[in-house]
Amino acid sequence: MTNLTFLVAKHTYFSRLKKKSFWWLIISPILLIAAAGLLGYGISYFSNDQPAKIAVIGQANSREAISQTASKLNIKVSSITDDHSAQSALQKQSIDGILTLNADQGTLVMQPKAPKIDKDQLQAVLSKIFLMNQAENYGLTPKQTAALMTPFSLKTTVQSHASQENADNNQAAKAAVSVAITIIVLVIVSTYASLIGNEIANEKSSRIMETLLAASSSRAQYFGKLLGITGLLVTQLLSYVVLGIGTNLFGQKIAVVKQALSYLTALTPAFLIYSLIFIIVATGLYLILAAIAASLVNDNSQVSQAMVPVTTLAMIPYIVGLASASNGGNNILVRIFAYIPFMAQSTMPSLLANQYASWWQALLSLAISLIALVALAQYGQKLYAKNVLSYSDENILKQLLASLKHS
Repeated sequence: MTNLTFLVAKHTYFSRLKKKSFWWLIISPILLIAAAGLLGYGISYFSNDQPAKIAVIGQANSREAISQTASKLNIKVSSITDDHSAQSALQKQSIDGILTLNADQGTLVMQPKAPKIDKDQLQAVLSKIFLMNQAENYGLTPKQTAALMTPFSLKTTVQSHASQENADNNQAAKAAVSVAITIIVLVIVSTYASLIGNEIANEKSSRIMETLLAASSSRAQYFGKLLGITGLLVTQLLSYVVLGIGTNLFGQKIAVVKQALSYLTALTPAFLIYSLIFIIVATGLYLILAAIAASLVNDNSQVSQAMVPVTTLAMIPYIVGLASASNGGNNILVRIFAYIPFMAQSTMPSLLANQYASWWQALLSLAISLIALVALAQYGQKLYAKNVLSYSDENILKQLLASLKHS
């Protein structure tokens, strides 16, 4: 890196770093996630506030067993024990439902707007009561009854070369990461492509580009701006890494945070580092395209037009990534996309997380994108030098296609 390139990168980085808009760019996703989490927690908390009040009609031991599991079933057992009083209370809406238990079957009658009861859990409790009654009728000892009631234990795990994780947390984390990386790349590409586009457009519209090029060179301006904007991206990602480490260290005492962190235990540091590097490399590819397109604009009003090809291209891996987040590993098209630059960042991390791809395949995909980044950077510098001093009223897309054709 030459001194001039470093100076341009430093100026681009610090001029944007000092602006409130950049820090809002970092804070706004955190606030959005926090607000979504609090909203979800609030809805969950208040939706389970009131248990259903149920009258249980049946044998005394059955009523006692239901009462002992009332908190688990989120119900409150009424003191009413006869059917006539229960029907009268149900009509007056003083209770939410009636559970009638016979020898081998039960009937549950509920009010239309009564709090919900987990039917599967209720079925399991009633089955257990039925088995206990049957065991007593058959004359089984308490020890034999306890052995009969012991459920079969099945624990599902996922075997990998590095470790074994709980399967439920593993699958939830993988699905979340697959979708998150796809969305993050699109948001970052759209944001930072616009940043570099505005950076170049500001200099062209104010006609100071000629002065800058006279004092330095198109190469220094081109690579300096790319490095400066990439530095902002790295700063944003590192701030999230620091926040994540801090949350992991100090958020264990908060139940909601602890539960959320438990789903991330399936993700190794190596995978997270790999994903961050891939995001940076992929964004670098799109930044180069954005710099090439922005070199053709005359003023800020044309930036959005110039970014259309870049954001349109970024939508392709976004759509493919979301469509293949859960079971795309068996799709041949998704596997091909995992090795194509501009596309691989939304597919290969998902394949790696779900163990459809090995580490050597993941590193090969990253290496291909790195080679493409270096090659495109050199090619883009020539186009930038050719177009940055040109001013044309022709459509930006036509100019871009003509520039690519002539080069």
